[in-house]
Amino acid sequence: MQTQGHAAGPTPPAIEPVAPGADECRRLRIVAQIDDPHAWDLTAARLLASGRRRWRARPDIADHPALLRWTRIQQSQEIPVQPCLRTTFAAVAAGRAIGDGDPCTGFAAAIMLLSSCPTEAILQSDTPNDPRVVRFSVYAYREDDLPLAEDLITTTIRTCGTVLVRRCTVLRRRPATPATPLLGQPVPELFVLGSTAAR
Repeated sequence: MQTQGHAAGPTPPAIEPVAPGADECRRLRIVAQIDDPHAWDLTAARLLASGRRRWRARPDIADHPALLRWTRIQQSQEIPVQPCLRTTFAAVAAGRAIGDGDPCTGFAAAIMLLSSCPTEAILQSDTPNDPRVVRFSVYAYREDDLPLAEDLITTTIRTCGTVLVRRCTVLRRRPATPATPLLGQPVPELFVLGSTAAR
């Protein structure tokens, strides 16, 4: 466990110990205290705008290797449920808003768009008067850019708060099950594999 600084506030939940396994799915968990909410909100919005610019109107979005790999993994449910990369990319392809002004949702979407690693950011403070404590979870296989995702998170936190906990664990696979649709609505034509827009 790496701890940076000392900060008051609620104690973050216990995080399970590291387990080895190079070819398994790794889950990076970072717990951080946000001391400057305004800087946090601004940085989350800027990163999300950057991620959207990267993929907006890209004709090859459906062929993105990480997206194809994670769609296959998540449809087979080989590992426990994690944030859906496909849903975020589909929203960008369709020009839909992401986050609805929630900096945690927007920041997680930004990390997914920039690093292609499924990511979630959850606000854990109990009351408005408590210091903001946010738990980040990032999922990655060997082929994924976990170092980039971690750098984006920790660099952001250094500008507005303190990293309280950093831990990496390995998730065990579940037996494969028949694939089920990940989206309850049609995906944009740009996002359909084999479509003329994806070529």
